[in-house]
Amino acid sequence: MPYSRIQRLSKQAGVAAVALVAAFGLAQGTAEAPHAFISQQNATDILFLGDVMLDRGVARRAATTTPGLGGGAMVSGMQPLVHSADVVVLNFEGTITTNPSIAQQDNTILRFTFTPELAKTILEALEVDVVSLANNHALDFYAAGYESTKTYLDEWGIGHFGHPLNSQHLSTIFEHEGRVLCFVGYHELYDANTASVVAEIIRLRPECTKIIVFPHWGPEYEPLPSASQVSEAHAFIDAGADMVIGAHPHVVQPIEVYNGKPIAYSLGNFIFDQDFSWETRHGLALMVRLRDEGTRITLIPIAIEGSRPSPALGEERTRIIEAAGGVDTLELP
Repeated sequence: MPYSRIQRLSKQAGVAAVALVAAFGLAQGTAEAPHAFISQQNATDILFLGDVMLDRGVARRAATTTPGLGGGAMVSGMQPLVHSADVVVLNFEGTITTNPSIAQQDNTILRFTFTPELAKTILEALEVDVVSLANNHALDFYAAGYESTKTYLDEWGIGHFGHPLNSQHLSTIFEHEGRVLCFVGYHELYDANTASVVAEIIRLRPECTKIIVFPHWGPEYEPLPSASQVSEAHAFIDAGADMVIGAHPHVVQPIEVYNGKPIAYSLGNFIFDQDFSWETRHGLALMVRLRDEGTRITLIPIAIEGSRPSPALGEERTRIIEAAGGVDTLELP
């Protein structure tokens, strides 16, 4: 699907670039991004973050920076924003085990494990509530590594969903303000059959206020979604999903509104060590405010410097917004 088509779908669906001054202190088209959001009674604010990988260069940076700059301080630029969210969700690209790192010894071997200490520090600093494990690194240390990851997350009170083979643990449920939020994972790279995920959406539909599908899909480093990404996203919406939040390309891709439902094809990186291009050093976060009268989605461009994310400003912010489709706020029914 061409980029102009995605933009046109959004505008035809009634997406408005509304001023945020009253609610959030941000106006459409300005060069500043909100560092925190003002909470609203009877609303649920969900903050979606991109790809998080805590091995290889990220682990080295956390371990070797001067005192006070490692661990949670790596995400200090995001803390006012995450603190203002009711629910924080991200894509967790690796495992939590006590195994020695392979990727730090040879960065051509893309098998990631995070130490429990670093993973807990980062996830707690980001106030993370739910993570997706539906990706190509969740089995980097085989089934034992996947189970170890779930065990640590359970100990820390962090929800999780998804499996690289789409064969088990497809979903989880999180409740806030009487809203039942159902998260469903899908991993395209090993098995592009969406049948199990569509069946899970249909199964969950009667009990969920909102169903959010987290697909891990598409070619890496491509600025536009592939035909399969588009067709799969539409299939998820047609089955009853309310929102699709994509991962894996490591760059920001456009947002489409299909049948009144938002599809963010890729949020890009959030914490990573892919310093080789401007696109991989920038990402996108979404603050989704659920209200009885409708949904507001605010795009928050992210700059990543030395694996440390923070809200992007000025021309950086503008460039990321353009990559996502040129509109920084969506108002949907």
